[in-house]
Amino acid sequence: MTDSNASHFPQLFSPFRLGHTETPNRIVSTSHGTNMASEGVPTPQLIAYHEAKARGGCGTVMMFGSGAASPLTPIMNNHVNLWDDRAKNGLRDAAHAIKQHGALAISQVTSMGRRTNLHADIFGRGPSATSCELSPAIPHVLTIGEIEQITADYAQACATLKDCGFDGADLAFYDDQLPDQFWSPQTNHRRDRYGGSLENRLRFSLDVLEAIRSAVGREFIVGARVSGDDRLPGGLSPEELLEIIQRLDRTEQLDYFTVTGGTISTFRSRGWNIPSAYYGLGTFVSLAGRIRSTVNTPVIVTGRIVTPDQAEQVLQSGAADLVGMTRALIADPDLPTKARNQQPEQIRVCMGSNEGCIDRLYFGLPIGCVQNPVVGREQSWGNLTPATKPRHIVVIGGGPAGMETARVAASRQHQVTLVERDNKLGGAIQIVARAAGWESYLQCVTWLKNQLQDLEVDIRLETDATTNLIRSLSPDAVVVATGAEPRRPNLAGANLPHVVTVSDILSGSASPSGRCVILDETGYTPGTKTADTLSQLGYDVEIVTRQYALGEDIGTTVRAVLLERLLRTGVMITTLHTPVEITTSGVRLMHVLTDEERFIEADTVVLSSSGIGRDALHRELAEGNNYELHLVGDAFAPRHLRHAMVDGARTGRAL
Repeated sequence: MTDSNASHFPQLFSPFRLGHTETPNRIVSTSHGTNMASEGVPTPQLIAYHEAKARGGCGTVMMFGSGAASPLTPIMNNHVNLWDDRAKNGLRDAAHAIKQHGALAISQVTSMGRRTNLHADIFGRGPSATSCELSPAIPHVLTIGEIEQITADYAQACATLKDCGFDGADLAFYDDQLPDQFWSPQTNHRRDRYGGSLENRLRFSLDVLEAIRSAVGREFIVGARVSGDDRLPGGLSPEELLEIIQRLDRTEQLDYFTVTGGTISTFRSRGWNIPSAYYGLGTFVSLAGRIRSTVNTPVIVTGRIVTPDQAEQVLQSGAADLVGMTRALIADPDLPTKARNQQPEQIRVCMGSNEGCIDRLYFGLPIGCVQNPVVGREQSWGNLTPATKPRHIVVIGGGPAGMETARVAASRQHQVTLVERDNKLGGAIQIVARAAGWESYLQCVTWLKNQLQDLEVDIRLETDATTNLIRSLSPDAVVVATGAEPRRPNLAGANLPHVVTVSDILSGSASPSGRCVILDETGYTPGTKTADTLSQLGYDVEIVTRQYALGEDIGTTVRAVLLERLLRTGVMITTLHTPVEITTSGVRLMHVLTDEERFIEADTVVLSSSGIGRDALHRELAEGNNYELHLVGDAFAPRHLRHAMVDGARTGRAL
């Protein structure tokens, strides 16, 4: 690889010195949880997930988000317990896996402090007896002896990382972790030497830094992740956070600051902390620039930096020295290599949906990616092997499941014909992307379409897949990916003229009028996003759900901002009600717990009732054919984009 390959991104692919160690480029995969550990120990799955980023050219790979420093403040067992000797073999394997590709290997080191999960028998220890929206239980108040023990445990955790081959430690001084719990008078009510004045409230963090440096020396990288603005009513202001960061900078103990925003102590702030598409690109660049202009320590910036061009612009602006591209690297671990090879069109761009990564993490599940089904399956799906015998594969349907099936099959050197009845590819994604704030969803379609063209897939648009056509193609295998039809529930009045579906609204095939009532059966995004879209257009909107709360199947970071948008535009949210009848003037509802009925007025009624698999062609083809037959995506059962992509990836590998 020559220097000229990176000439389009001169800053991004220039080396940079972190402490006494040089990273080959300015791209960072910042620390983040994965829920892929087991019993507090790194697993081969977890290591393979991170190794893919190093292999793809990422210069600095930070691992083990919320890696626990001390047994006094443990983490869930699907994270890594750095204090546990049983983790050491996995730590050695992880460091080797990253460093063999020339990247720096860094692990986050943290303490959850007051944050408690009683359901998992994790009991918090905090500076004071305070709680928050995300962790409402009152923690044990730390004694002086326990504080000193945790300080020593931080140092031992970093020494363990160094002994196991890591290049550095990433200290979580943000996000309602123990260090910043000590910082804020809102969470620290102590009257001893760890409370009161700012100097005292910083004592724990400074003691931790001093203990770590005594244990690992100066050649080991030690950085801190900090927030430039918590957006926390009653919490530390941006000015107070900046003063704290400046004090940390003056210790000369740190090799970098990673700058982010928000905290996870409130629903609203957590939604900003890992920003979705609603927040736009480069969410925290201005915060990073403000901090970088006042400190001597190098700055890494995070927050929706998704393309090499954008990353280069951030570096050129002087807002940061390195760029965190964590979710961009989840979507495409090979992003750095593709950028160096001047193939930006080959990059699968992160859409900011949060559904497959951070929100799946918060559901307690291993992370994935809505558009990259290999994430979490690197060991089994990391490499596509050519088919033993190339065959002719006919794919019916050009939505995500069909396109991914065609892409994978063609990559394995099968001859692929894709038949789509519409005049463009994308299926339901073309409709979903019309929801306010979700235009970026089209990036998934664009990438798949480019891949199919590069692979010379025979794409036949505006073509009905009749049995005669399929027979004339002489396929060895047929994959039916015909999507789903919008579903109308078995409800009196569901077929009245003023009753439409969310697909009708978002596609523009129906024009609402007057007061709009949305009947949400799914608890997922279609109804809520349609309510948002209509309210942004000025309609009077009420959304009704039979669940305890609206959007219970929507991930917490997206749900927070989406519900805030609804409330700020005056959308009425009615929970625990199910429709009994739709009339020409409104909807009769029944409370799901009390059976009490009431009537609400509506000029337009919008149904959000998922869909029905469009599988008639599959049933027809199942009779008397001599080829392999598959049914995938929403045609099998209406689900989410992530499921469609996994179906396509699995089927393409099985052909």
